[in-house]
Amino acid sequence: MIAMIAIAIIALLAGGGLGLALHKFFNVRTVRHAREEAQEIIAEVKEAIELKSLEERERIQELEMELWTKVEPDMLRSEARIEELQELADEKKSKADQIIQEEKKKLQEREADVKKQEQALRSQESELNKLREAQKTLNKDLVQKLTERLSTSAEDFKNQLKEQMEEETRRRSARLAQEFEENTKEHAEQKAKKILSLVIDRFARPYCPERGIGAVNFPDAHVRKLFCDPAGNNIKALQDACGCDIIVEDGMDMVGVAGFDPVRRELTRRTLERIFKEKKNINPDFIRKIAENQKKELFKNIKHDGDALAKELKLEGLNAEVRQMMGSLRYRYSFTQNQYFHCGEVGWLAGLMAAELGLNIKKARRVGMLHDIGKSMDHVMEGGHAVIGADFIAARGEAPDVVHAVKAHHFDEQPSTDHAFLVIAADAVSGARPGARRSTIESYNQKVSELQDIARSFPGVTDCFVLSGGRECRVLVNGRKIDDTQALELSKKIAARIEEECNYPGQIKVVVVRETVATEQTRKELA
Repeated sequence: MIAMIAIAIIALLAGGGLGLALHKFFNVRTVRHAREEAQEIIAEVKEAIELKSLEERERIQELEMELWTKVEPDMLRSEARIEELQELADEKKSKADQIIQEEKKKLQEREADVKKQEQALRSQESELNKLREAQKTLNKDLVQKLTERLSTSAEDFKNQLKEQMEEETRRRSARLAQEFEENTKEHAEQKAKKILSLVIDRFARPYCPERGIGAVNFPDAHVRKLFCDPAGNNIKALQDACGCDIIVEDGMDMVGVAGFDPVRRELTRRTLERIFKEKKNINPDFIRKIAENQKKELFKNIKHDGDALAKELKLEGLNAEVRQMMGSLRYRYSFTQNQYFHCGEVGWLAGLMAAELGLNIKKARRVGMLHDIGKSMDHVMEGGHAVIGADFIAARGEAPDVVHAVKAHHFDEQPSTDHAFLVIAADAVSGARPGARRSTIESYNQKVSELQDIARSFPGVTDCFVLSGGRECRVLVNGRKIDDTQALELSKKIAARIEEECNYPGQIKVVVVRETVATEQTRKELA
Protein backbone atom coordinates (compact mmCIF):
# COMPACT_ATOMS: atom_id res chain seq x y z
CA MET A 1 0.00 0.00 0.00
CA ILE A 2 2.66 2.34 0.98
CA ALA A 3 4.61 1.25 -2.03
CA MET A 4 1.70 2.09 -4.21
CA ILE A 5 1.43 5.46 -2.66
CA ALA A 6 5.12 6.01 -3.14
CA ILE A 7 4.92 4.89 -6.77
CA ALA A 8 2.00 7.23 -7.25
CA ILE A 9 3.88 10.08 -5.70
CA ILE A 10 6.91 9.34 -7.84
CA ALA A 11 4.72 9.15 -10.89
CA LEU A 12 3.15 12.47 -10.01
CA LEU A 13 6.51 14.08 -9.45
CA ALA A 14 7.81 12.68 -12.71
CA GLY A 15 4.72 13.92 -14.52
CA GLY A 16 5.07 17.31 -12.89
CA GLY A 17 8.69 17.61 -13.89
CA LEU A 18 7.90 16.51 -17.40
CA GLY A 19 5.09 19.08 -17.46
CA LEU A 20 7.43 21.75 -16.26
CA ALA A 21 10.00 20.79 -18.83
CA LEU A 22 7.41 20.83 -21.55
CA HIS A 23 6.05 24.13 -20.29
CA LYS A 24 9.52 25.63 -20.25
CA PHE A 25 10.19 24.28 -23.72
CA PHE A 26 7.05 25.77 -25.08
CA ASN A 27 7.78 29.06 -23.37
CA VAL A 28 11.25 29.24 -24.88
CA ARG A 29 9.87 28.42 -28.27
CA THR A 30 7.15 31.00 -27.91
CA VAL A 31 9.70 33.65 -26.88
CA ARG A 32 11.90 32.72 -29.80
CA HIS A 33 8.98 33.00 -32.21
CA ALA A 34 8.01 36.33 -30.65
CA ARG A 35 11.52 37.62 -31.04
CA GLU A 36 11.64 36.50 -34.60
CA GLU A 37 8.34 38.18 -35.31
CA ALA A 38 9.56 41.32 -33.52
CA GLN A 39 12.71 41.27 -35.59
CA GLU A 40 10.64 40.90 -38.72
CA ILE A 41 8.35 43.78 -37.62
CA ILE A 42 11.36 45.95 -36.79
CA ALA A 43 12.93 45.10 -40.12
CA GLU A 44 9.68 45.98 -41.88
CA VAL A 45 9.45 49.28 -39.93
CA LYS A 46 13.05 50.13 -40.77
CA GLU A 47 12.37 49.38 -44.42
CA ALA A 48 9.27 51.61 -44.26
CA ILE A 49 11.24 54.37 -42.56
CA GLU A 50 14.00 54.14 -45.11
CA LEU A 51 11.47 54.27 -47.89
CA LYS A 52 9.79 57.29 -46.27
CA SER A 53 13.17 59.00 -45.82
CA LEU A 54 14.03 58.37 -49.42
CA GLU A 55 10.67 59.78 -50.48
CA GLU A 56 11.16 62.85 -48.26
CA ARG A 57 14.67 63.46 -49.60
CA GLU A 58 13.38 63.13 -53.13
CA ARG A 59 10.55 65.57 -52.30
CA ILE A 60 12.98 68.00 -50.74
CA GLN A 61 15.21 67.81 -53.79
CA GLU A 62 12.18 68.36 -56.02
CA LEU A 63 11.15 71.42 -53.91
CA GLU A 64 14.71 72.77 -53.95
CA MET A 65 14.85 72.39 -57.68
CA GLU A 66 11.44 74.03 -58.05
CA LEU A 67 12.42 76.99 -55.78
CA TRP A 68 15.79 77.37 -57.42
CA THR A 69 14.14 77.55 -60.83
CA LYS A 70 11.93 80.37 -59.48
CA VAL A 71 14.68 82.47 -57.85
CA GLU A 72 17.51 81.61 -60.20
CA PRO A 73 16.88 84.59 -62.58
CA ASP A 74 16.70 87.05 -59.65
CA MET A 75 19.81 85.55 -58.10
CA LEU A 76 21.65 85.79 -61.36
CA ARG A 77 20.55 89.43 -61.82
CA SER A 78 21.58 90.21 -58.23
CA GLU A 79 24.95 88.60 -58.75
CA ALA A 80 25.39 90.59 -61.93
CA ARG A 81 24.36 93.82 -60.14
CA ILE A 82 26.75 93.05 -57.29
CA GLU A 83 29.55 92.51 -59.76
CA GLU A 84 28.70 95.85 -61.46
CA LEU A 85 28.61 97.69 -58.11
CA GLN A 86 31.84 96.06 -57.10
CA GLU A 87 33.42 97.19 -60.35
CA LEU A 88 32.01 100.73 -59.83
CA ALA A 89 33.27 100.80 -56.24
CA ASP A 90 36.67 99.63 -57.37
CA GLU A 91 36.72 102.31 -60.03
CA LYS A 92 35.72 105.07 -57.56
CA LYS A 93 38.21 103.80 -55.06
CA SER A 94 40.95 103.96 -57.64
CA LYS A 95 39.92 107.52 -58.58
CA ALA A 96 39.80 108.51 -54.92
CA ASP A 97 43.20 107.00 -54.35
CA GLN A 98 44.46 108.92 -57.35
CA ILE A 99 42.96 112.19 -56.05
CA ILE A 100 44.44 111.57 -52.61
CA GLN A 101 47.83 110.98 -54.14
CA GLU A 102 47.49 114.19 -56.15
CA GLU A 103 46.40 116.16 -53.07
CA LYS A 104 49.26 114.72 -51.06
CA LYS A 105 51.61 115.78 -53.83
CA LYS A 106 50.12 119.30 -53.90
CA LEU A 107 50.30 119.49 -50.12
CA GLN A 108 53.95 118.51 -50.22
CA GLU A 109 54.57 121.17 -52.85
CA ARG A 110 52.72 123.78 -50.73
CA GLU A 111 54.68 122.79 -47.66
CA ALA A 112 57.86 123.23 -49.67
CA ASP A 113 56.64 126.66 -50.86
CA VAL A 114 55.74 127.64 -47.29
CA LYS A 115 59.17 126.62 -46.10
CA LYS A 116 60.74 128.69 -48.88
CA GLN A 117 58.53 131.68 -47.96
CA GLU A 118 59.39 131.26 -44.28
CA GLN A 119 63.08 131.30 -45.16
CA ALA A 120 62.53 134.38 -47.34
CA LEU A 121 60.53 136.03 -44.52
CA ARG A 122 63.29 135.32 -42.02
CA SER A 123 65.84 136.83 -44.36
CA GLN A 124 63.58 139.88 -44.87
CA GLU A 125 63.09 140.21 -41.11
CA SER A 126 66.82 140.13 -40.60
CA GLU A 127 67.22 142.80 -43.29
CA LEU A 128 64.40 144.83 -41.70
CA ASN A 129 66.05 144.61 -38.33
CA LYS A 130 69.27 145.84 -39.89
CA LEU A 131 67.38 148.72 -41.51
CA ARG A 132 65.71 149.54 -38.20
CA GLU A 133 69.04 149.64 -36.47
CA ALA A 134 70.35 151.85 -39.24
CA GLN A 135 67.24 154.04 -38.94
CA LYS A 136 67.71 154.36 -35.20
CA THR A 137 71.30 155.35 -35.75
CA LEU A 138 70.28 157.92 -38.36
CA ASN A 139 67.51 159.24 -36.07
CA LYS A 140 70.01 159.64 -33.23
CA ASP A 141 72.40 161.45 -35.52
CA LEU A 142 69.58 163.63 -36.89
CA VAL A 143 68.31 164.47 -33.41
CA GLN A 144 71.81 165.26 -32.26
CA LYS A 145 72.43 167.54 -35.24
CA LEU A 146 69.01 169.25 -34.80
CA THR A 147 69.54 169.79 -31.11
CA GLU A 148 73.02 171.20 -31.79
CA ARG A 149 71.66 173.51 -34.50
CA LEU A 150 68.58 174.58 -32.49
CA SER A 151 70.54 174.82 -29.27
CA THR A 152 67.92 172.76 -27.39
CA SER A 153 67.55 169.30 -25.91
CA ALA A 154 65.88 166.35 -27.63
CA GLU A 155 63.14 166.21 -24.99
CA ASP A 156 62.29 169.91 -25.45
CA PHE A 157 62.17 169.46 -29.21
CA LYS A 158 59.78 166.50 -28.82
CA ASN A 159 57.53 168.55 -26.56
CA GLN A 160 57.47 171.43 -29.05
CA LEU A 161 56.67 169.08 -31.91
CA LYS A 162 53.96 167.41 -29.80
CA GLU A 163 52.38 170.77 -28.96
CA GLN A 164 52.39 171.80 -32.61
CA MET A 165 50.73 168.55 -33.64
CA GLU A 166 48.13 168.87 -30.87
CA GLU A 167 47.39 172.44 -31.89
CA GLU A 168 47.04 171.42 -35.52
CA THR A 169 44.73 168.55 -34.53
CA ARG A 170 42.60 170.89 -32.42
CA ARG A 171 42.30 173.38 -35.28
CA ARG A 172 41.38 170.63 -37.72
CA SER A 173 38.83 169.15 -35.28
CA ALA A 174 37.28 172.55 -34.64
CA ARG A 175 37.04 173.19 -38.38
CA LEU A 176 35.44 169.80 -39.01
CA ALA A 177 33.04 170.31 -36.10
CA GLN A 178 32.09 173.73 -37.41
CA GLU A 179 31.50 172.37 -40.90
CA PHE A 180 29.41 169.53 -39.49
CA GLU A 181 27.39 171.92 -37.35
CA GLU A 182 26.81 174.28 -40.28
CA ASN A 183 25.77 171.39 -42.49
CA THR A 184 23.46 170.07 -39.79
CA LYS A 185 21.88 173.47 -39.23
CA GLU A 186 21.44 173.91 -42.96
CA HIS A 187 19.65 170.59 -43.48
CA ALA A 188 18.17 169.92 -40.02
CA GLU A 189 14.99 171.90 -40.59
CA GLN A 190 14.44 170.33 -43.99
CA LYS A 191 14.96 166.82 -42.61
CA ALA A 192 12.75 167.54 -39.60
CA LYS A 193 9.95 168.79 -41.85
CA LYS A 194 10.28 165.67 -43.99
CA ILE A 195 10.06 163.38 -40.94
CA LEU A 196 7.07 165.29 -39.55
CA SER A 197 5.33 165.09 -42.91
CA LEU A 198 5.87 161.33 -43.08
CA VAL A 199 4.72 160.86 -39.48
CA ILE A 200 1.54 162.90 -39.95
CA ASP A 201 0.76 161.03 -43.17
CA ARG A 202 1.27 157.66 -41.41
CA PHE A 203 -0.81 158.66 -38.37
CA ALA A 204 -4.12 156.89 -38.89
CA ARG A 205 -5.63 157.15 -35.39
CA PRO A 206 -8.99 159.00 -35.40
CA TYR A 207 -9.01 162.42 -33.73
CA CYS A 208 -11.27 163.04 -30.74
CA PRO A 209 -13.99 165.68 -31.37
CA GLU A 210 -15.03 166.04 -27.71
CA ARG A 211 -15.01 169.55 -26.25
CA GLY A 212 -15.60 168.98 -22.55
CA ILE A 213 -18.16 167.48 -20.23
CA GLY A 214 -21.65 168.27 -21.44
CA ALA A 215 -24.14 170.22 -19.39
CA VAL A 216 -27.09 168.58 -17.62
CA ASN A 217 -30.52 170.07 -18.23
CA PHE A 218 -33.78 169.52 -16.38
CA PRO A 219 -36.11 167.46 -18.56
CA ASP A 220 -39.16 169.40 -17.38
CA ALA A 221 -40.40 171.71 -14.64
CA HIS A 222 -41.81 168.84 -12.57
CA VAL A 223 -38.37 167.18 -12.23
CA ARG A 224 -36.83 170.55 -11.36
CA LYS A 225 -39.42 171.03 -8.62
CA LEU A 226 -38.79 167.54 -7.21
CA PHE A 227 -35.03 167.96 -7.27
CA CYS A 228 -34.94 171.51 -5.90
CA ASP A 229 -36.85 170.81 -2.70
CA PRO A 230 -37.45 173.86 -0.44
CA ALA A 231 -35.09 172.58 2.27
CA GLY A 232 -32.29 171.84 -0.26
CA ASN A 233 -31.78 168.31 1.08
CA ASN A 234 -31.50 166.73 -2.37
CA ILE A 235 -28.79 169.14 -3.55
CA LYS A 236 -26.90 168.74 -0.28
CA ALA A 237 -27.09 164.95 -0.50
CA LEU A 238 -25.77 165.04 -4.07
CA GLN A 239 -22.93 167.39 -3.12
CA ASP A 240 -21.92 165.18 -0.20
CA ALA A 241 -22.07 162.01 -2.31
CA CYS A 242 -20.16 163.35 -5.34
CA GLY A 243 -17.89 166.02 -3.84
CA CYS A 244 -18.86 168.82 -6.26
CA ASP A 245 -20.85 172.02 -5.85
CA ILE A 246 -24.30 172.08 -7.47
CA ILE A 247 -25.46 175.43 -8.85
CA VAL A 248 -29.08 175.95 -9.83
CA GLU A 249 -30.00 179.49 -10.88
CA ASP A 250 -33.53 180.77 -11.13
CA GLY A 251 -34.78 180.99 -14.69
CA MET A 252 -32.19 178.49 -16.02
CA ASP A 253 -32.97 174.94 -17.06
CA MET A 254 -29.34 173.86 -16.71
CA VAL A 255 -27.65 172.46 -13.61
CA GLY A 256 -24.18 173.85 -12.94
CA VAL A 257 -21.44 171.52 -11.62
CA ALA A 258 -18.35 173.10 -10.05
CA GLY A 259 -15.30 171.20 -8.83
CA PHE A 260 -11.57 170.82 -9.39
CA ASP A 261 -11.61 167.03 -9.79
CA PRO A 262 -12.72 166.08 -13.34
CA VAL A 263 -13.63 162.54 -12.26
CA ARG A 264 -15.94 163.90 -9.56
CA ARG A 265 -17.50 166.26 -12.10
CA GLU A 266 -18.17 163.31 -14.42
CA LEU A 267 -19.60 161.32 -11.50
CA THR A 268 -21.91 164.23 -10.66
CA ARG A 269 -23.02 164.55 -14.30
CA ARG A 270 -23.81 160.84 -14.57
CA THR A 271 -25.66 160.85 -11.26
CA LEU A 272 -27.75 163.85 -12.33
CA GLU A 273 -28.68 162.24 -15.62
CA ARG A 274 -29.68 159.03 -13.85
CA ILE A 275 -31.71 160.95 -11.25
CA PHE A 276 -33.53 163.00 -13.89
CA LYS A 277 -34.65 159.80 -15.61
CA GLU A 278 -36.58 158.96 -12.45
CA LYS A 279 -39.49 161.36 -12.27
CA LYS A 280 -40.61 160.00 -8.94
CA ASN A 281 -39.13 159.26 -5.53
CA ILE A 282 -36.30 161.83 -5.76
CA ASN A 283 -35.04 161.97 -2.18
CA PRO A 284 -31.63 162.03 -0.41
CA ASP A 285 -31.53 158.25 0.15
CA PHE A 286 -32.33 157.58 -3.50
CA ILE A 287 -29.68 160.11 -4.60
CA ARG A 288 -27.01 158.54 -2.40
CA LYS A 289 -27.86 155.08 -3.77
CA ILE A 290 -27.68 156.29 -7.39
CA ALA A 291 -24.37 158.05 -6.70
CA GLU A 292 -22.86 154.89 -5.21
CA ASN A 293 -23.94 152.80 -8.21
CA GLN A 294 -22.62 155.37 -10.67
CA LYS A 295 -19.31 155.54 -8.78
CA LYS A 296 -18.79 151.79 -9.17
CA GLU A 297 -19.62 151.95 -12.86
CA LEU A 298 -17.38 154.98 -13.40
CA PHE A 299 -14.37 153.35 -11.71
CA LYS A 300 -14.93 150.25 -13.82
CA ASN A 301 -14.93 152.40 -16.98
CA ILE A 302 -11.76 154.21 -15.84
CA LYS A 303 -9.94 150.90 -15.36
CA HIS A 304 -11.14 149.67 -18.75
CA ASP A 305 -10.01 152.89 -20.48
CA GLY A 306 -6.54 152.71 -18.91
CA ASP A 307 -6.09 149.07 -19.90
CA ALA A 308 -7.41 149.77 -23.41
CA LEU A 309 -4.92 152.60 -24.02
CA ALA A 310 -1.99 150.48 -22.83
CA LYS A 311 -3.16 147.60 -25.03
CA GLU A 312 -3.61 149.90 -28.03
CA LEU A 313 -0.01 151.14 -27.76
CA LYS A 314 1.21 147.56 -27.00
CA LEU A 315 2.83 148.61 -23.70
CA GLU A 316 3.67 145.91 -21.16
CA GLY A 317 4.55 146.02 -17.48
CA LEU A 318 2.58 149.17 -16.62
CA ASN A 319 1.70 149.51 -12.95
CA ALA A 320 -2.02 149.11 -12.18
CA GLU A 321 -2.15 152.57 -10.53
CA VAL A 322 -0.51 154.11 -13.60
CA ARG A 323 -3.15 152.55 -15.86
CA GLN A 324 -5.87 153.77 -13.48
CA MET A 325 -4.59 157.34 -13.66
CA MET A 326 -4.37 157.16 -17.45
CA GLY A 327 -8.00 156.05 -17.52
CA SER A 328 -9.05 159.00 -15.34
CA LEU A 329 -7.64 161.38 -17.99
CA ARG A 330 -10.70 160.41 -20.06
CA TYR A 331 -12.54 163.20 -18.20
CA ARG A 332 -9.73 165.79 -18.15
CA TYR A 333 -9.61 168.56 -20.76
CA SER A 334 -6.97 171.16 -21.60
CA PHE A 335 -7.99 173.99 -23.91
CA THR A 336 -11.05 171.80 -24.69
CA GLN A 337 -8.77 168.93 -25.86
CA ASN A 338 -9.43 165.57 -24.20
CA GLN A 339 -6.21 164.57 -22.46
CA TYR A 340 -6.85 160.82 -22.63
CA PHE A 341 -6.97 160.87 -26.41
CA HIS A 342 -4.19 163.49 -26.48
CA CYS A 343 -1.86 161.10 -24.62
CA GLY A 344 -2.74 158.35 -27.07
CA GLU A 345 -1.96 160.67 -30.00
CA VAL A 346 1.38 161.69 -28.50
CA GLY A 347 2.27 158.04 -27.89
CA TRP A 348 1.57 157.11 -31.50
CA LEU A 349 3.30 160.19 -32.94
CA ALA A 350 6.39 159.66 -30.77
CA GLY A 351 6.53 156.00 -31.85
CA LEU A 352 6.27 156.94 -35.54
CA MET A 353 9.03 159.54 -35.23
CA ALA A 354 11.20 157.03 -33.36
CA ALA A 355 10.70 154.57 -36.22
CA GLU A 356 11.85 157.17 -38.75
CA LEU A 357 14.92 158.03 -36.65
CA GLY A 358 15.86 154.44 -35.77
CA LEU A 359 15.15 154.78 -32.02
CA ASN A 360 13.36 152.45 -29.58
CA ILE A 361 9.71 152.54 -30.69
CA LYS A 362 8.13 151.00 -27.58
CA LYS A 363 9.98 153.36 -25.25
CA ALA A 364 8.91 156.34 -27.38
CA ARG A 365 5.27 155.22 -27.17
CA ARG A 366 5.62 154.72 -23.42
CA VAL A 367 6.97 158.20 -22.65
CA GLY A 368 4.49 159.72 -25.11
CA MET A 369 1.53 158.11 -23.38
CA LEU A 370 2.76 158.94 -19.86
CA HIS A 371 3.89 162.53 -20.51
CA ASP A 372 0.66 164.17 -19.21
CA ILE A 373 -0.28 161.65 -16.51
CA GLY A 374 0.32 164.39 -13.92
CA LYS A 375 -2.81 166.21 -15.17
CA SER A 376 -4.91 163.49 -13.55
CA MET A 377 -3.74 164.63 -10.10
CA ASP A 378 -2.58 168.25 -10.46
CA HIS A 379 -5.85 169.43 -8.84
CA VAL A 380 -4.82 167.85 -5.51
CA MET A 381 -1.02 168.32 -5.62
CA GLU A 382 1.13 171.41 -5.91
CA GLY A 383 3.52 171.88 -8.80
CA GLY A 384 3.54 171.47 -12.56
CA HIS A 385 1.88 168.41 -14.04
CA ALA A 386 5.18 167.29 -15.65
CA VAL A 387 6.96 167.09 -12.28
CA ILE A 388 3.93 165.54 -10.55
CA GLY A 389 3.61 162.87 -13.24
CA ALA A 390 7.35 162.12 -13.26
CA ASP A 391 7.42 161.65 -9.48
CA PHE A 392 4.31 159.45 -9.65
CA ILE A 393 5.65 157.01 -12.27
CA ALA A 394 9.12 156.99 -10.68
CA ALA A 395 7.60 155.76 -7.43
CA ARG A 396 5.91 152.95 -9.40
CA GLY A 397 8.93 151.44 -11.07
CA GLU A 398 9.33 153.30 -14.37
CA ALA A 399 12.85 153.53 -15.83
CA PRO A 400 14.90 156.68 -15.11
CA ASP A 401 15.05 157.71 -18.79
CA VAL A 402 11.23 157.46 -19.04
CA VAL A 403 10.88 159.58 -15.88
CA HIS A 404 13.31 162.14 -17.30
CA ALA A 405 11.40 162.40 -20.59
CA VAL A 406 8.12 163.01 -18.73
CA LYS A 407 9.65 165.64 -16.42
CA ALA A 408 11.47 167.44 -19.25
CA HIS A 409 8.63 167.73 -21.78
CA HIS A 410 7.83 171.24 -20.47
CA PHE A 411 11.51 172.00 -19.63
CA ASP A 412 11.02 171.62 -15.88
CA GLU A 413 14.44 170.04 -16.28
CA GLN A 414 16.69 170.31 -19.30
CA PRO A 415 15.95 167.48 -21.78
CA SER A 416 19.04 165.39 -22.45
CA THR A 417 17.84 162.25 -24.27
CA ASP A 418 16.48 161.56 -27.73
CA HIS A 419 13.15 160.33 -26.36
CA ALA A 420 12.72 163.50 -24.28
CA PHE A 421 12.96 165.66 -27.41
CA LEU A 422 10.65 163.25 -29.27
CA VAL A 423 7.96 163.73 -26.62
CA ILE A 424 8.29 167.51 -26.85
CA ALA A 425 7.86 167.37 -30.64
CA ALA A 426 4.96 164.89 -30.52
CA ASP A 427 3.20 166.95 -27.82
CA ALA A 428 3.52 170.07 -29.95
CA VAL A 429 2.16 168.28 -33.05
CA SER A 430 -0.83 166.88 -31.16
CA GLY A 431 -1.65 170.19 -29.46
CA ALA A 432 -1.03 172.44 -32.47
CA ARG A 433 -2.85 170.46 -35.17
CA PRO A 434 -5.87 172.30 -36.63
CA GLY A 435 -8.92 171.87 -34.44
CA ALA A 436 -7.09 170.20 -31.58
CA ARG A 437 -7.47 172.97 -29.03
CA ARG A 438 -9.79 175.91 -28.68
CA SER A 439 -9.68 178.88 -26.36
CA THR A 440 -12.68 180.49 -24.72
CA ILE A 441 -13.33 184.19 -25.31
CA GLU A 442 -12.08 185.05 -21.82
CA SER A 443 -8.84 183.08 -22.17
CA TYR A 444 -8.31 184.47 -25.69
CA ASN A 445 -8.74 188.07 -24.57
CA GLN A 446 -6.40 187.44 -21.65
CA LYS A 447 -3.81 185.96 -24.01
CA VAL A 448 -4.05 188.94 -26.39
CA SER A 449 -3.69 191.41 -23.51
CA GLU A 450 -0.64 189.57 -22.13
CA LEU A 451 1.07 189.51 -25.52
CA GLN A 452 0.41 193.21 -26.12
CA ASP A 453 1.59 194.20 -22.64
CA ILE A 454 4.83 192.21 -23.05
CA ALA A 455 5.56 193.68 -26.47
CA ARG A 456 4.76 197.27 -25.50
CA SER A 457 6.99 197.07 -22.42
CA PHE A 458 10.12 197.26 -24.60
CA PRO A 459 11.49 200.69 -25.56
CA GLY A 460 11.04 201.74 -29.17
CA VAL A 461 7.79 199.77 -29.67
CA THR A 462 4.98 201.92 -31.03
CA ASP A 463 2.18 199.33 -31.31
CA CYS A 464 1.42 195.61 -31.23
CA PHE A 465 -1.18 193.51 -33.07
CA VAL A 466 -2.09 189.88 -32.30
CA LEU A 467 -3.00 187.96 -35.48
CA SER A 468 -3.87 184.43 -36.64
CA GLY A 469 -5.92 183.56 -33.59
CA GLY A 470 -3.13 184.40 -31.16
CA ARG A 471 -0.38 182.55 -33.05
CA GLU A 472 1.37 185.67 -34.40
CA CYS A 473 2.47 188.79 -32.55
CA ARG A 474 3.26 191.63 -34.96
CA VAL A 475 5.25 194.41 -33.29
CA LEU A 476 5.69 197.86 -34.84
CA VAL A 477 8.80 199.80 -33.79
CA ASN A 478 10.15 203.27 -34.44
CA GLY A 479 12.60 202.99 -37.34
CA ARG A 480 14.70 205.92 -36.03
CA LYS A 481 15.28 204.27 -32.66
CA ILE A 482 15.55 200.62 -33.72
CA ASP A 483 17.84 199.54 -36.57
CA ASP A 484 17.84 196.15 -38.36
CA THR A 485 20.24 194.48 -35.90
CA GLN A 486 18.30 195.79 -32.90
CA ALA A 487 15.03 194.58 -34.48
CA LEU A 488 16.43 191.06 -34.66
CA GLU A 489 17.53 191.18 -31.02
CA LEU A 490 14.19 192.67 -30.00
CA SER A 491 12.24 189.81 -31.61
CA LYS A 492 14.35 187.29 -29.67
CA LYS A 493 13.82 189.16 -26.38
CA ILE A 494 10.05 189.40 -26.88
CA ALA A 495 9.83 185.68 -27.75
CA ALA A 496 11.87 184.80 -24.64
CA ARG A 497 9.57 186.91 -22.42
CA ILE A 498 6.48 185.24 -23.91
CA GLU A 499 7.94 181.78 -23.22
CA GLU A 500 8.66 182.70 -19.60
CA GLU A 501 5.45 184.52 -18.70
CA CYS A 502 2.69 183.03 -20.87
CA ASN A 503 1.05 179.62 -20.88
CA TYR A 504 -0.10 178.72 -24.38
CA PRO A 505 -0.42 175.68 -26.70
CA GLY A 506 1.63 175.46 -29.88
CA GLN A 507 3.92 178.25 -31.05
CA ILE A 508 3.68 182.01 -31.32
CA LYS A 509 5.46 183.83 -34.13
CA VAL A 510 6.98 187.22 -33.23
CA VAL A 511 7.38 189.64 -36.17
CA VAL A 512 9.11 192.99 -35.66
CA VAL A 513 8.32 195.64 -38.30
CA ARG A 514 10.37 198.84 -38.46
CA GLU A 515 8.02 201.77 -38.96
CA THR A 516 9.38 204.81 -40.79
CA VAL A 517 7.04 207.79 -41.21
CA ALA A 518 8.09 210.48 -43.73
CA THR A 519 6.09 213.77 -44.04
CA GLU A 520 6.57 216.83 -46.20
CA GLN A 521 4.44 219.85 -47.10
CA THR A 522 4.20 221.79 -50.36
CA ARG A 523 5.07 225.50 -50.35
CA LYS A 524 3.57 226.62 -53.64
CA GLU A 525 1.70 229.92 -53.22
CA LEU A 526 -1.63 230.53 -54.90
CA ALA A 527 -1.78 233.32 -57.46
